[in-house]
Amino acid sequence: MNELELPDLYEAAARATINERCALAYLHDVRGSMQALFSALELLGRSAKSGNDNAVRVERAYDLARRAISHHEKSTLGVLQLLTLQHTEAAVVDPDVLVREVVHFLRNEAATREVTVTVSSVTGLGISTELARFHTLLVGLLTAAIDATPAGAELTVSLGRRENYAVISIGSDYGGIPEAQEPWCHPRKRLHQRELTLLFARQFMAANGGRLEIHSDAPRGTLRLYYPCLA
Repeated sequence: MNELELPDLYEAAARATINERCALAYLHDVRGSMQALFSALELLGRSAKSGNDNAVRVERAYDLARRAISHHEKSTLGVLQLLTLQHTEAAVVDPDVLVREVVHFLRNEAATREVTVTVSSVTGLGISTELARFHTLLVGLLTAAIDATPAGAELTVSLGRRENYAVISIGSDYGGIPEAQEPWCHPRKRLHQRELTLLFARQFMAANGGRLEIHSDAPRGTLRLYYPCLA
């Protein structure tokens, strides 16, 4: 049996609670790719049965079905990778693309709470990271931010560069969360889901040469992630 250190247990707990919290969002994504697949197969069937011997139309329908199958496979495997808490090899990622994918993934969560999420970013940045872990981390932080944002309000997410870091800023009210009390030093019986997420984020960023900062001096606090750029 593999041995786990206490910080690893907190990460596993954080990722599990984030995935549980976002179960409907994952289900919506899988169902969306399945619906596209069903529609493509239905079109292919109608084209094959039309009897007008239109080879071009059948070929187009087949190409659409093939792409739908590929997208569904990629989507399903991606969800399984996240839900099973897999650790993956580090890969080069554009943080702008990743942030926008996470915001899109949480679109229904934001809409249900009547929260408008606006993203401003720069392109052309590159980071090396474990995509599954960083994706889940961002999902957890943004979900907490959406939950903390009043209905009808705007949640701002921005991406920029400061020196050698890609900086992801999330504007929300994080003021009520302890700044840096690691529970393995001060054991407590209960941890809030957001505390687990922040512990996971703080140790993940530190392990990758970055840092997490919480600024609560503004009317609505800002959380910033600093992640080293490749160049």
